[in-house]
Amino acid sequence: MAGQDISILAAGKIAPDALQDVYEMQEVPGSPTRRSRRGREDEDSSEATEKLVPQTLDSGLVHHFPPGDSLSYVQEEERSVIRKFDRHLVLFVAFLYMLGFLDRSNIGNAKIAGMSKDLDLTSSQYEWILRFFYITYVLFEWMPILYTVLAPSTYVALCVLAWGIIASLQALATSYASLCILRLLLGISEAAFGPGVPVFLAFFYKRDELALRVGLFISAAPLATSFTSSLAWLITKLSQRLAVAPWRMLFLAEGLPSVVVSVFVWYHIPNSPGEAKYLSKRERRIAVSRVEQGKSKVEHEKGDRKFRWNEIQEALKDPKCYLTAAMFCSCNVAFSSLPVFLPTIINDMGYSPLRSQILSAPPYLFAFIIVLLTAFYSDKYKNRSIFICVHALVAAFGYITIAIAGVLEAGPMWRYWGVYPAASGFFSAVTLLITWTINNQESDAKKGTGVAVLNVIGETSVSPSTGTSQLIEAYRPIRPVHWHSALSRK
Repeated sequence: MAGQDISILAAGKIAPDALQDVYEMQEVPGSPTRRSRRGREDEDSSEATEKLVPQTLDSGLVHHFPPGDSLSYVQEEERSVIRKFDRHLVLFVAFLYMLGFLDRSNIGNAKIAGMSKDLDLTSSQYEWILRFFYITYVLFEWMPILYTVLAPSTYVALCVLAWGIIASLQALATSYASLCILRLLLGISEAAFGPGVPVFLAFFYKRDELALRVGLFISAAPLATSFTSSLAWLITKLSQRLAVAPWRMLFLAEGLPSVVVSVFVWYHIPNSPGEAKYLSKRERRIAVSRVEQGKSKVEHEKGDRKFRWNEIQEALKDPKCYLTAAMFCSCNVAFSSLPVFLPTIINDMGYSPLRSQILSAPPYLFAFIIVLLTAFYSDKYKNRSIFICVHALVAAFGYITIAIAGVLEAGPMWRYWGVYPAASGFFSAVTLLITWTINNQESDAKKGTGVAVLNVIGETSVSPSTGTSQLIEAYRPIRPVHWHSALSRK
């Protein structure tokens, strides 16, 4: 009867929902065959469960037997759980990151929309406004560890609410000093959220599923950049007939949505796979079971999510943390600086401010697609290093193209096309470096520590503070000395 049931299920004649509470156990040589059906209890179930192992049939029916649990499920049920997490969790946190990245980087659009003129900002003051954000961002990038300590639903909601309010208050800035204070506070609120999201996603996905989901999350940055450029152009156009300055309307239009969304975060973000409200009771069991199955022996020995000082100390002594952090440094100049300055770069190539806003979008839409493709194949082939090397070379090629075009005084389109490989290359490399760091650590506490080390070192050494100082108004992007300096730090 069991074999008959399996063949019927594999043939797709019974829907996955009909499998509720139906369990099948594998016969183990040397022990009696036992199977559990609805309403029937197994004799010596604990002994049988210890001997059960996963098996995959040619028909596609998969039996999963986590230690201490007789739950089994078919591949389609597992895929259904993954799809729901992708739709309800990954896309939602990517949307939150897009809002945060938009509030962080729209100051570049505000600058060319009249902010510098209205506040009488010098080139040096604008540079420091950008730098103040990263000063607090770096100092508080240890906060990914808090994802393993606090309830994510409460923690993330407070982060989103905080940066939404602060970003909106930038519209009320009346001086250089007030804007600097707001940028300092904005750096704290965004450092509390973004750097730790890959650690949070690791609670819901297996090791070989994580890169694509981190890619979906990270790719919200280039998507936000393309969106903010288009939105900035629209707001600049519409605000010409209003009494409010366009750059102030820009801060309000892009900051207030985060305040509204923070209310939904409280109810929508689950604290663990077993608490996802959009899953059925059986799907929640599957979600917990599959993640436990994907853990290594060492991860099982570490137990559940707890704050353990000894694990943090182990991670801080691990050379792998510092190796990936060093690689992250080389990508982070471009990753965090170019989105802030791209409209100015294009404007300096000879285009009008409004057209500069429009032309800033396509390179990041292209990067969005490349990041997703790269992450998908990195998971498929279970390899990070090769893809990182390839995209680092692609990004370098983009910068070299821009530099040579400037030296040869080529047309502006040559420099513009060089932005495409540069943007797609460094966004893809950053995605895989973050995933690689998480994969290299066993426990949740060590994963949080590893990501904290990655971000702190990546932001501190040749971080965006270096990138922003390279791209101030005093140095035009087409000058060879600028691009040589930037490339030397890659």
